[in-house]
Amino acid sequence: MQQAIQIFFEGCKRIAEAHRQANYPRNPAPEWKLQELQKRFRIVNGSGVHCFIDKATGDVLKAESWARPAKHARGNVFDEHNGLAKMGPYGPAYLR
Repeated sequence: MQQAIQIFFEGCKRIAEAHRQANYPRNPAPEWKLQELQKRFRIVNGSGVHCFIDKATGDVLKAESWARPAKHARGNVFDEHNGLAKMGPYGPAYLR
């Protein structure tokens, strides 16, 4: 589980950094943090929440607020894309 989360975390950083370099090359890179909470992990990009990862299932959850994820999963760290299929530079995609 820890390895899958680390792969996902590095992938999120890579996607956001590619977007920053292409569109805002003069802006400094934000600090990324992986915070372990009681039921999930929180990925923080700068001063905002990028997404959450459920500890029990590995589901990738869009942030509803600083402390709470949105209801429905946007991916899973154990799928063939390591949960990065619907990940954009600002977080998981909206449900369509």
